[in-house]
Amino acid sequence: MEQNLPKYEMVKQYVTHLLKDDIMPYGGRLPSEHDLMEKFQVSRQTIRQAFGELAAEGLIYKEQGRGTFSNCKKDARQSQIVAVVTTYLSGFVFPGIISGIEEVLSGEGYMMLLSNTNNIKEREAQYLVSVMEHHVAGIIIEPTASSRPNTNSQLLHDIHEKGIKTIFINACYDDFDSAYVLLDDMRGGYTAAEYLLQLGHKRIAGIFKTDDKQGVQRKEGYLAAMAAYGVKRDSRLMGEYETANMYDYPYIFAQSLIRSGDCPTAFFCYNDQCALMVVQAIRDKGLRIPEDISIVGYDDSISPMHSDMRLTTIRHPKKAMGIQAARFMVDMLEGRMEKPQKIYEPELIVRKSCRNL
Repeated sequence: MEQNLPKYEMVKQYVTHLLKDDIMPYGGRLPSEHDLMEKFQVSRQTIRQAFGELAAEGLIYKEQGRGTFSNCKKDARQSQIVAVVTTYLSGFVFPGIISGIEEVLSGEGYMMLLSNTNNIKEREAQYLVSVMEHHVAGIIIEPTASSRPNTNSQLLHDIHEKGIKTIFINACYDDFDSAYVLLDDMRGGYTAAEYLLQLGHKRIAGIFKTDDKQGVQRKEGYLAAMAAYGVKRDSRLMGEYETANMYDYPYIFAQSLIRSGDCPTAFFCYNDQCALMVVQAIRDKGLRIPEDISIVGYDDSISPMHSDMRLTTIRHPKKAMGIQAARFMVDMLEGRMEKPQKIYEPELIVRKSCRNL
């Protein structure tokens, strides 16, 4: 500090340093007037003049009989970390979600701690423990193997008891009441199947991932649409797989149906990655899309640069979901909302992969 400054200005600069350089947390008690009088060898009036200007700038506030406290929210934000835990980091919908979250958090002055579980419950447990150990203020989490029993229920409740704000994305656990941002996957499954039914398809194969709620709900929507249109359920057309088999099952199942001699006229797939494997299986058998077999995906996650397939699909709100989850988190951390919840309506994107029978 410059020594030729007025004495009250020296005090003001010192207190500002405490407030803005991560020394004094938001809501922290400042040194008493008496302590500052001794430190700077100045009068009480000088201290009060400095405090008066800091209060006018909104940086501090005084409570009668308790003292003077930091009201510097900007630095409070910068010292707070929001953990983001997804099942995966690359591919699918995740880059968009993470981009939306980071955009909001960094703009609001929060730090983001990013990790992924690879859909393994034990890794989820490790990250939840880490959240509690590293004084994280909030966690935005996609639950791992969400259709399976919540083996980390106690850890989530411990996080809640510690005051750590929690928001679920894509799915949520039934035994943990929390804020969330979701897509209505049952409605999405219904919409996709209904589109094929309205094109005249009846033998519609469905391929679904079973260890995530998204897959379970998309399957429920598919079955509900088939029932609503009077199509009898055929278990031979139902393919189900878990995370461990996600890189080969859709291809193998689609080829087995094509070889069966009673080939479906259409496929509805759990996501676009699954759909691309089915596309390959169809082409490897010398068949064409949509002339021979129609196909609908889910998530709208295929870049035109990576595929020549103009895939009809259900759009996932990706970046919008990330932005919304992060905004909810900021609102919760700053006391404006307690348990915000939002469910997006699915949108069918019609392209060139389905034929009207």
